[in-house]
Amino acid sequence: MMRNVTVVTALFLVCLMVGFQGSSDADSLPGLALKAKVFQADMERRFLLEGQALCKLKPPRPNKPYIDYNMPDNAYMTGMYLGALSMKYRVTGDEADRQKAMESLDALIRLSEVSGEPGLLARAFWPADRPMEDDGIWRLSPDGRYRWRGDVSTDQMAGAMFGFFCAWEYAADGTQRDRIGAVAAAMVERIERDGRRIRDVDGSYTRWGRYDLEYVSRREKMNALLYLQVLAVAARTSGRQDLADLYRRCALEDGYAGLAVEARRLLDPTRRAGMVNHSDDVLLFLAYFPLLTIEQDPELRNRYLDSFRRFWNGNEKYPGVKPEANPLYAFSAAAFLGDKSGIEGAVQTLRLFPFRIKWSPQAVADYAREFGFEDVGFISPYPLPGAPIPIDRREKCWSAWVQDPYHSPWRGEEGYQLEFNGHDYLLAYWLGRHLGLIAPQE
Repeated sequence: MMRNVTVVTALFLVCLMVGFQGSSDADSLPGLALKAKVFQADMERRFLLEGQALCKLKPPRPNKPYIDYNMPDNAYMTGMYLGALSMKYRVTGDEADRQKAMESLDALIRLSEVSGEPGLLARAFWPADRPMEDDGIWRLSPDGRYRWRGDVSTDQMAGAMFGFFCAWEYAADGTQRDRIGAVAAAMVERIERDGRRIRDVDGSYTRWGRYDLEYVSRREKMNALLYLQVLAVAARTSGRQDLADLYRRCALEDGYAGLAVEARRLLDPTRRAGMVNHSDDVLLFLAYFPLLTIEQDPELRNRYLDSFRRFWNGNEKYPGVKPEANPLYAFSAAAFLGDKSGIEGAVQTLRLFPFRIKWSPQAVADYAREFGFEDVGFISPYPLPGAPIPIDRREKCWSAWVQDPYHSPWRGEEGYQLEFNGHDYLLAYWLGRHLGLIAPQE
């Protein structure tokens, strides 16, 4: 199986590059930097609330005369967006970019404090006097200014800690670093006090908030890696020796680093839609990046590298993520494994990344006129059987990287559609720029 998938994918990439290079429409594609500029402009105009990255825009309807947003993933997305902005500042050195990053840092800290419970992350916050429609559990903040959404998960924690790490490393000043360290430490203290589980303000455990040894060893090895990310970032940003000791004890004595080697479930991605949970793959990236940036101890670093290598290459039976031409993973493989074989496919993914995967036809047309690009159709050849679908042929999605690349063909505009922000493109682009894998003139 593994050999067949690899051969099919190699043939597909050859066809993709030939089809792309030979297409007259390819000359009309906006450059990577222009796409980043357009997605940044849209983010600032339609998808930010006091620095918080909003997810799924729901336009006005007859029974609802205002724009609102579905908000289960705001903490996760704000962390990823903060990571992208922090890397952008690292590349440009522009103080305006740093200020934008710090606005989203403030939002992420507000998400960590709005409940009034130290160390409890909220999924989202919203001004108490502003109308909105959203599912989930919402409560009023102690000061009465905001409503906040509870039942936070380990997914949201992974995104938030990634954002805190990138801001601390690349953009924050001394005072802001101290704030990051204090918030991250409070999160760890709360989780440890509650048996390595996340407890909500009403005393109940959140549905998807488990890092305890029984759960990570028997049910979800990925969460062993995610908790090591939480601990490593808290130790790094706070500078506290007790948290550094806790991190090593959890990794080695409690066995989390050993469990983390098999953090990714290896299954046949071509068998059926949903067979592989690709949203978990994004969470793994959010953990690998800080862990492999921070950790220099050979024993622990080798465990994380073994885990990432398995994530990237798969095993003799099933492929890893390498065939997907995903920029987050390919750029990380180049940086941490020295494997540069995925860079060209990853850059092609960004070249082909269509605005229509995010927006309505009208929004795409409006931005095309404003920024001077052409909204072209499909550029890539149709994929071979068993190969990932090129991103310009995939259906609309809130995150291109959580999408199943093997089973998400473009279905066109069908009735009422949400619109989404481009945080996924921005993170991938600025990661590539930060690592020196994308040229400024691309």
